[in-house]
Amino acid sequence: MAETTGIDAKAIHVTLFGMSDMGRVRKNNEDNFVVCNLTTGEVGVTPALCDHIVGPLGSLFMIADGMGGEASGEVASQLASVTVPKRLYDNLKTLGTVSESNFVALLREAIEYANQIIFQKALANPTYHGMGTTTTAAALFGQHLFIGQVGDSRCYLIRNKQMTQLTRDQTFLNYLRDIGAELPADPEKDSRKGILTQAVGSSETLDVKVTYTGINQGDRILVCCDGLYNMVPEADLLEIASRGEPLAENCKAFIEKANANGGTDNITMILAEFSGEGLPPVAAGVAVEGKEFAEENFRPQT
Repeated sequence: MAETTGIDAKAIHVTLFGMSDMGRVRKNNEDNFVVCNLTTGEVGVTPALCDHIVGPLGSLFMIADGMGGEASGEVASQLASVTVPKRLYDNLKTLGTVSESNFVALLREAIEYANQIIFQKALANPTYHGMGTTTTAAALFGQHLFIGQVGDSRCYLIRNKQMTQLTRDQTFLNYLRDIGAELPADPEKDSRKGILTQAVGSSETLDVKVTYTGINQGDRILVCCDGLYNMVPEADLLEIASRGEPLAENCKAFIEKANANGGTDNITMILAEFSGEGLPPVAAGVAVEGKEFAEENFRPQT
């Protein structure tokens, strides 16, 4: 059995729920989501997964928002949501000892592998030409949350009644910011706001961005597609995510709010809360930091 380096991961407890809704405008749902216990391989939103102890190989919480004509988007997102957890689980099992660097390398590889599966399917069948999907895969391993991202589905961390976005949308407007180009006067209303710079399956290669942060007792994460965060202001997202009711009720409230505000896209989210003695308590006044993964940050101290 593979082992983590560091803390006893069995002392970390996660409760979660996930939901998806077609919204009020779209004729089909091109979103998919998946939760996977990477130690046992169990996937879904079963009662056992909605309330489980995180094993030594961690747990995965992933959203995929498909794109493409007719049924193509949902094919791409379904392929990603099936391929990524299975590939990651299968590869983790082959290692004797799993370090943070090993884990991140395999998380990246699993998304890259899904990219090849989707890209080749699109090449082989004209019906699927141009299909692709966002993939935001948040994985708790030890005391750290690692997020592999392609596209603009987001992962937020909720702590001390504040919400911090841990991912950065891979959009054309953010690309313009990166190169110092002139931005539109009102980016939120610009027609190019939703144009992605990359998607899983849309080209032969891709650059999986990985960010990470430390997780404390009582932290919650919200992994969601743009059909939620474009419809619901961040203050409302925080208020709903922080409610002290069953997480299934929070998820229903997200969908109700997004639909009440127009529901112009599919609406999908996973909301998870972490607790247990395997995590450090929250320190007052310490800001949440989402950092780009760098291997040197996890090398043993000498």
